[in-house]
Amino acid sequence: MTDQQQSPYLGIVPYLFYDDAESAIEWLVRVFGFEERGVWKDDQGRIQNAELRVGDTEIWLDGGGRPKDTKPTWVGIWVDDVDAIYRAVQGAGVKTPEPVQREFGVRMLTVTDPEGTLWGFIKRTEASA
Repeated sequence: MTDQQQSPYLGIVPYLFYDDAESAIEWLVRVFGFEERGVWKDDQGRIQNAELRVGDTEIWLDGGGRPKDTKPTWVGIWVDDVDAIYRAVQGAGVKTPEPVQREFGVRMLTVTDPEGTLWGFIKRTEASA
């Protein structure tokens, strides 16, 4: 594969299920500052799929609802400043615990969205290599 054929995308693409994808998109854009890339609706105008972008990563949403009897999903996002994300989330009116320093060498902020997905904003610290 030549350089021109290689994909510009890096990392993984989390695929998240929401009962109300439209509200989820609004919340993720407002609270975390994600960028909406595309939305695809069914014949009734309900969002079936959507793509959001955060840094070099895409997040894909499915509007078909969360599969029954599933555990919460956790999505980790590497950031330069966990505390700045915390201040932005607080500024958006979302209550969440303060960031914590974890024993495995990351500073982490965990935010739960309205449908229960856990969003972890993480930064490596000197304790890890």
